[in-house]
Amino acid sequence: MQKRQIARSDCSILVVSCDRYRDLWTPFFTLFQRYWPDCDMPVYLGTNCAQVDLDRVRTLNAGDDEAWSRRLRFFLQSIDTGYVLLLLEDFFLDQPVSNAEVTAQLNLLHSLNGVSIRLFPNPPADYLRNGVGMIHPRSPFRASLQAAIWNRSRLLELLVDEESPWEFETHGTERSRVWPTSFYCASKAIIHYQHVVERGEWFRASAHLYRAQNIGCNLEARPVMGIFKTWKKKPANAVRRWLNKAHSRWLRVRYSEKLSNAR
Repeated sequence: MQKRQIARSDCSILVVSCDRYRDLWTPFFTLFQRYWPDCDMPVYLGTNCAQVDLDRVRTLNAGDDEAWSRRLRFFLQSIDTGYVLLLLEDFFLDQPVSNAEVTAQLNLLHSLNGVSIRLFPNPPADYLRNGVGMIHPRSPFRASLQAAIWNRSRLLELLVDEESPWEFETHGTERSRVWPTSFYCASKAIIHYQHVVERGEWFRASAHLYRAQNIGCNLEARPVMGIFKTWKKKPANAVRRWLNKAHSRWLRVRYSEKLSNAR
């Protein structure tokens, strides 16, 4: 029997942050309200002790705990919806978000009894089954922190305390293999955004882009990535994208029979 469709009210939006990134909250939510003004999901900001004074945004305070995974566990346990759309505070929306498209992905994940569906295809799906983008168990960054809708209880199962975001993406991907066919990816970006900060530094292009916009950016609060470091990242990112594509092609060939028979 096909599962009933569920309402957006059964999915919360959780913006995962910490007090050290509070300078990003004003521009993040300014752009969030600009590009998703009709969002009717509950919205939470997860952080340490600081509060944010914004309509329709509830702050979840985990205290002084510095362990990222343990804070995320606290945030998820403080939310009562079955699903959660996970965002990071340095993902600045840059295009309008459609409630209908988000709802369609939420209901697809629910109907498939899935763990996660990535709303920003980076990396994209490894293969299609019945028109649904599947992420192979051996695919890197299967447990990605790109914008995605998660089954809240399954995400809690996947977490291990003391892990950083980067350790979660690596080790969480390994642990995710207990669910061979439960990770999905939209065929196009449902939520468009710019990743503006990496390891505490503004990307140079992002700093230049948002400096001119009156959205509350405080570019004095954190450094801007140096020219040499920015230059080094370009070929590294290109190689990484090529390797991900090559790995995905190899997975499709190597495991094609197993994939077709997987349940």
